[in-house]
Amino acid sequence: MRLNRWIMVLLGLTLAGAFAYSTSMALRYVEQALDRGGYFDPSVRNADWHRKGQRTLSEAFPTRTVSRGGPIAMLPKSPRDLEGVTYEHDGQRYTFAEFLGRNHTQGIAVLHRGALVFERYFEAADDASRFTSWSVAKSFTATLVGIALAEGKIRSLDDTLENYIPALRGTAYDGVTIDQALRMRSGIAFSEEYTEGGSDIAAFMRSSVIEQFASADLLAAGFPRAADPGTVFNYNTAETQILGWLVREVTKKSHAAYLEEKLWRPLGMEHDATIVLDRPGPDGVELAGCCLNASLRDWARFGQLHLQNGVWHGKRLLAEDWVARSTSPDAEADAFYGYQWWLFGESRYSAEGVHGQFIFVDPAHDLVIAKASVWPIAWDDALADEAMAAFGAIGRHLNGQPSAGIMDSLNRPGFTGDSGVP
Repeated sequence: MRLNRWIMVLLGLTLAGAFAYSTSMALRYVEQALDRGGYFDPSVRNADWHRKGQRTLSEAFPTRTVSRGGPIAMLPKSPRDLEGVTYEHDGQRYTFAEFLGRNHTQGIAVLHRGALVFERYFEAADDASRFTSWSVAKSFTATLVGIALAEGKIRSLDDTLENYIPALRGTAYDGVTIDQALRMRSGIAFSEEYTEGGSDIAAFMRSSVIEQFASADLLAAGFPRAADPGTVFNYNTAETQILGWLVREVTKKSHAAYLEEKLWRPLGMEHDATIVLDRPGPDGVELAGCCLNASLRDWARFGQLHLQNGVWHGKRLLAEDWVARSTSPDAEADAFYGYQWWLFGESRYSAEGVHGQFIFVDPAHDLVIAKASVWPIAWDDALADEAMAAFGAIGRHLNGQPSAGIMDSLNRPGFTGDSGVP
């Protein structure tokens, strides 16, 4: 069944003139990728590799640099002792210090009212370590779409994608609006299951990054349609790859260059970042839905920009309505997902990646938490629920509020185990 799907993908791309390879050669590579399990990682099978890879991905794969420049926007420090703060999870009470170990933390940075109040690193990591974001990168890509919209490079999010990317005509993305893609509601068939060696995400990452046999853009464009656009939520990395392609088409710049120009330098980021490419060299295309490698403080600055409604040091970097628009559910869509942000009610939202990566934003408590983790498996609902419980307790403590006494919930109807993970 998986091979049949990929045959359809490759045939569609061949008809579009996308591949220089013969169909038989393409199928041979895909079969090999599927046979080997195809995990780019998030590999749930080799925890030791992942623990190392979380900070060394940019050394193992081709990348493009997102350079910092100009004065660093220093985060004022106002240290608070948070290790004794308690939270409740699964009927038990734990301290925040216990949470850091229980939740397999490699690094965490907590901002309250714009000040760095707590920061810890483990396993030889430090404040200069570049942690790979996994799907946290999706929220950065969505923000670039918002900036391109504000600049008039995109006329409307109700426009369909093929109006900006002619190569999508005749594919399953033909007729899909930008808004639908931002909300993961294109109707494309794509399995984001990290427990399956033959899943679509495994073959997509293997074929584009490991084998470097096909363009990530063209692979993403080749998936078949499973539902009418706008009718079904299906979390998938291909969707964000298409949005990255959109950004490059309308700006005539690389993803990294636009990110650097519009966010990295204006935010006064502390360190350069890198983005993994589908192949080395100037023709390499950035992975828009994964693998932005950056320091936790710089993750936190991005979260703080959103907490401040797109204003940074008195300058507006995002359109006045963008943060509210991107972190609100559509009336006809699922209540737990915005424009590549996970939504939790009470105006809280989070960028999330497999193995426990978070940029958590809680406007009610003036709180941003950036956390890099090495969960043993790609996604664990129990660990995610515990993170939300701990984050909620930190917010209440810093604002002088009593503990809620109950566990904060992910509140994601329909998600269990490894299904639909970030």
